[in-house]
Amino acid sequence: MRVFVLLVLLLAACAPRPCAAAPEPRAGARGAALLVANSAYVGGRLGEAPLAGARALERELTRLGFEATLAVDLDRAGMRRALDAFAAAIRPGAPALFFFSGYGVEAKGEACLIPLGADVWTEADARAQGIALASVFAAMDKAGAVPKVVILDASRRNPFERRFRGFSAGLGALEPPPQSLLLSAAQEGQVVEDASGTGPAAGVFVSELIKEMRAPDASADDVFNRTRLGVSRASGGRQTPLVRSTLTAPFFLAPQSLAPPPGLNEDGPADAQAGFGPPRPLRPRAVFRDCAACPSLVVAPAGEFQMGSEAFPAERPVHAVKIARPFAIGRFEVTRAQWDACVAAGGCEGPRLESEGEPDAPAGGVSFEDARAYVAWLAKTTGAPYRLPSEAEWEFSARGGTTDAFWWGEEAGSDHANCRGCGGPGRPTVAGAYPANPFGLYDTSGNIAEWVADCWRDSYADAPRDGGAFDAPDCRIRVARGGSYDSAARFARSAARFPTQAELRYHANGLRVARDLP
Repeated sequence: MRVFVLLVLLLAACAPRPCAAAPEPRAGARGAALLVANSAYVGGRLGEAPLAGARALERELTRLGFEATLAVDLDRAGMRRALDAFAAAIRPGAPALFFFSGYGVEAKGEACLIPLGADVWTEADARAQGIALASVFAAMDKAGAVPKVVILDASRRNPFERRFRGFSAGLGALEPPPQSLLLSAAQEGQVVEDASGTGPAAGVFVSELIKEMRAPDASADDVFNRTRLGVSRASGGRQTPLVRSTLTAPFFLAPQSLAPPPGLNEDGPADAQAGFGPPRPLRPRAVFRDCAACPSLVVAPAGEFQMGSEAFPAERPVHAVKIARPFAIGRFEVTRAQWDACVAAGGCEGPRLESEGEPDAPAGGVSFEDARAYVAWLAKTTGAPYRLPSEAEWEFSARGGTTDAFWWGEEAGSDHANCRGCGGPGRPTVAGAYPANPFGLYDTSGNIAEWVADCWRDSYADAPRDGGAFDAPDCRIRVARGGSYDSAARFARSAARFPTQAELRYHANGLRVARDLP
């Protein structure tokens, strides 16, 4: 009898069990964060800046609701213990974030983080005594983290690498696994020259990151990409961080409450996924997307403003406009990558002018009819009411509650926009290369002129006062707003407007989308 019972128990223990479903991210779930700051390396001590940056980042993550732990100057055993405790603290389905500041080495195609006490003379030493980045991702994945976020401030020229090769390989190829987001202080194969930790480059990466983390309602992808642009600008192009994302839904470092857009359900388009759509409740400056390939949108509030200016007859008379309801408008001009998604799906025609270049640069060579085709494709793809903004909505959003010629003041100055006379490079820049206006919109002055829904009129006589568009049957002359990189500063003012043939595919014309809200 005893043998029979033992056999039953043994068979039960060995019986196959149904596989547990992969954990889904819980809306608003806060996660665990581990920050490791190694500075006191023998023969290559870093200064206080890396530790100060890690402490500041720990405070910011705590403010955002993460359970953040900071560990300083760890040897290999200490890093392993810290990683084990970190993995144990991860709740399945919740986000996890790992930050490392110190030295890193590429060894045989693998990024290795160097602990204190490591005696590295060969690539084999780096692999044996370092902590492989892949093992960090693996620990987070095994614990069920969704998503996995890694931030590396480890692309420093280090004292170990020159022992076994005559060049600096940086951290090598950095390819995160599925449902991961990675930000590294420098591009693959590059290093940050200032290894002392005391010069101006030492703290710019973390300081720019924290600044962008404080932007309200920004997705983590947007935070990291804005950090990349900010560091590149602050360093004069000498340091450009790397962003790699394999996420299939937006992730927000701050708590969010996201819902699918109205009209989308299990039978809706393929892009209808939980995590997309306008936030609840609707708040001014809240940011969201309706699909992975969709433009990022910002909620513009209801309000009143004085539209137009006395500068040119076409901008007169200055008149009061009341926007009765909040609406959503693109944070950025539609990019080449977003336009190409429409072309690939058969919703837009191609090729267009200036089709080559940075995927994050604005799409140029777009006619009014092309712009209408793009928003129609977005509406069909998402089920959401996309359209072009009216002139009034565009100017209201571009002003961002200000009354000067530009949202930042009466004079164009420099470093605020990309236009002739604004300090621009004379070509389109990547979206968001300049500061956002008070509503959270980028590039409302210069870069690419933007089509709006209105038919051209020579003045604002009898213009709509409710924020709606003025349209007319068979209208062939349409309105472009904001000026471009090829425009003089006076044509990049918030009130500036231009008549343009609807069929014209001019290289400096693009679009910014709008969307009605529930």
